[in-house]
Amino acid sequence: MGRRTWLTLALVTIVVAGTAVGLAVASPKRASNPRPKTITRGLDFLHSRQQTNGGFGTMANTAWGILGAVASGERLGSKLWTIGGKNPYAYLQAGSHTAAAGSDPSAPVYYARAIMAYVAAGHLEMIFQAGTPPVDLLEKLYSYQDFVDGSPTKGRFSPLSSIPTRQAVDATAWAILGMQALGGNDQARFAPAVSWLAGQQTGDGGFPADQGSTISNVRDTALSIQALVAGGTPVNSPAIQNARQYLKNNQRPDGGFSYAEHGSQTDGSSTAAAIQAIVAVGEDPGAWKYGSTSNTPLSALAGLQLKTGAYHDKAGDSSAPVALTSWALVALREKSFATYPRSPGGKYPGFVYRPQIRSAQPADHAEFTGAHTVLIQAKYTDGSKPGRVGTGVSAKACRVYVDNVNRTSHAKIGSSSLHLQLQNVPNGPHTYRLRIVDYAGNAKELVRTFTMAVPTPTPTVVPTYTPPYVPPSSTPTPSTTLYPTPAASGSGTPYPGTSTSPYPGTVSGAPIPTPSPSGSAPAKPVGGGSVGGFVGGTLLALLPIGAAASYLVINRRERALDPAAEGQVLPGGGSPWDRVKSRVRSLKDLVKPAGR
Repeated sequence: MGRRTWLTLALVTIVVAGTAVGLAVASPKRASNPRPKTITRGLDFLHSRQQTNGGFGTMANTAWGILGAVASGERLGSKLWTIGGKNPYAYLQAGSHTAAAGSDPSAPVYYARAIMAYVAAGHLEMIFQAGTPPVDLLEKLYSYQDFVDGSPTKGRFSPLSSIPTRQAVDATAWAILGMQALGGNDQARFAPAVSWLAGQQTGDGGFPADQGSTISNVRDTALSIQALVAGGTPVNSPAIQNARQYLKNNQRPDGGFSYAEHGSQTDGSSTAAAIQAIVAVGEDPGAWKYGSTSNTPLSALAGLQLKTGAYHDKAGDSSAPVALTSWALVALREKSFATYPRSPGGKYPGFVYRPQIRSAQPADHAEFTGAHTVLIQAKYTDGSKPGRVGTGVSAKACRVYVDNVNRTSHAKIGSSSLHLQLQNVPNGPHTYRLRIVDYAGNAKELVRTFTMAVPTPTPTVVPTYTPPYVPPSSTPTPSTTLYPTPAASGSGTPYPGTSTSPYPGTVSGAPIPTPSPSGSAPAKPVGGGSVGGFVGGTLLALLPIGAAASYLVINRRERALDPAAEGQVLPGGGSPWDRVKSRVRSLKDLVKPAGR
């Protein structure tokens, strides 16, 4: 075997081995759970609430939206999150953080989450010159901390100077989580806050919202667990374990949590925070089943998702806040604020949130020449691949327009297709527009034109029959002039036989003399004219009279024969036929010329 052959085999072996290794490495990734519908539908809702300025209505909601989207594996700078060149981060940079914090019930909580949003968006360096006008978010946060040496409340963050104990536990927990997003490097600020927070734990293991309160709640207990873990408190410490047990004692039968102790209704934000706390202590929230049921905090939170993809705080509450939906997305991705957003995790292909029109007819610029009917039809979906399933198409929200007229009521619209039959469409250009909308409110529009060019049929010409022209018959009027007036001659006296009558056969001109055999002078005409001319003139004059007489005789004969034609017996004897013949002979005798 030659060297070239060995090299070829070696190359093939390397390629095959590399492919096998690649498949082996890729298999776990493909086998891993893609983003479930609870996540992608929540993203569908967030997209529907993003406005043309890139944000989600307010600065506070936009910070939450960034946290929820990034935790779900989205890239906030992608085209899918950019509207008119503006994305959520650009919206935060264009707004005033000072003004936004002033309108927030808890300013330190606002600044803490704003810091976390900048870190999640990948713009940590802009925290120190954030917004317009630019401010240092961390410095703003520190301004709400008690940093007086020797103070019994040193390290505490308080939203209100007038009532410093109000919401102090909640504010301090969020401030610690905000500082941990930056790595907690400023221990002079970080450590006192963690120490003060640990001292607020009550005897039941839980944490209240206000300083000095003995009434614990699930949400602040779950936030405090994450803050203490982020501050370096060991998971197996009594403070963490007692707080964990408090959560376990307040789990509801559906697997979720209410805000208050032993509450009767599952609360969305409290359940989301509890899931994060369970993750922070290193446990699986899917294993936190209530009793012998299969109900877990994850299933309880997923049960609070609306058809629009949003999450509401309590069952029966129809509100759909961006903040709660974003918090739910972070929790369902099992990310604790003890490490997130400093460790954001992997990214996924951008979620295509608008419905997708797979096919539509007529095609753009189509031309119809056969009939004045058009069938408009389309097929669509709101995601079909794993990890890319949206809220689904809402048939009631879809619209069909033809030449800017709403024809939706005449169309058959379903969750995946629509049909609209148009009749009697006039010739000329036309436009149809489809608006396909999902339950979150995201819309996809398609506009196309078509032309109706059905030939106009040529009318059939029916020929009109015109009978040929027949000139009317006329009976010649008998002339009473026996001799026509002789025409004047140029010289001499005209002969009596000369005639200018227009009738045919009229003889005109001078008579020709008979030559003499002996050469003597010609004989004079007898009677002053030619005998032939006289006879011809006479016959010509008698023609009208004869014609009239013949007409009268024939007419009389026909009247005499009418009874015989009707089968009557004619007078005169013999058979009818004999009498007819006899009568005809007698009639002939009437017109027989004399001497014949």
